[in-house]
Amino acid sequence: MTGMPSAQRPPRPPRADARRNAARVLAAARQAVAAHGFDVGYHEIARLAGVGVGTVYRRFPERAQLLEAVLLDVLGELADSAEQALGEDESWPAFTRFFTGLALRTGENAGLSDSLDDRGGPQVAAARRTLLDRVRRLTERAQRDGVLRADLSWRDIPFLARAAAAGACVLDLPADRLQAERCVTVVLDGMRAPASTPLPGRL
Repeated sequence: MTGMPSAQRPPRPPRADARRNAARVLAAARQAVAAHGFDVGYHEIARLAGVGVGTVYRRFPERAQLLEAVLLDVLGELADSAEQALGEDESWPAFTRFFTGLALRTGENAGLSDSLDDRGGPQVAAARRTLLDRVRRLTERAQRDGVLRADLSWRDIPFLARAAAAGACVLDLPADRLQAERCVTVVLDGMRAPASTPLPGRL
């Protein structure tokens, strides 16, 4: 039986089990990087994913590919959350939901505080710019609606989200189960208009 030459055949889509393994490896890589930083070993990722270490190497032959995939996954999730918030009618509830998610993800992913352009290359840089543009639009919309203090810059938002992200332990005090949400609530109260104390500096 004759058929199309192999060079002309379209590539076969990945099998269902291969797709599942790829998703598991990415989820495990994201969890491992969040817990241990960018230097986490492939064996730890394989253990979390429940696959052999060879599967991890096949999915991410180079560590740079692993870091890029993790960062694109996190940044994409945050950008989608910001886009959803921009589509909501009420600007303050939309802003607070996005800010809460940003703070929680920042607390879970210490790598977001690193130089993303150096870590991930042009795709990560583009994803970062997309996210920051949506942060700017959310901030400016809330300010136009008079619900967010006017002396905030959109550039303040990622820093405030990082400040609100509670760690697991401070001065030997373990974090309460709802510690992060409590901290975010206090920070959001300080961001809401009208502001009681003017911020130092200029926008």
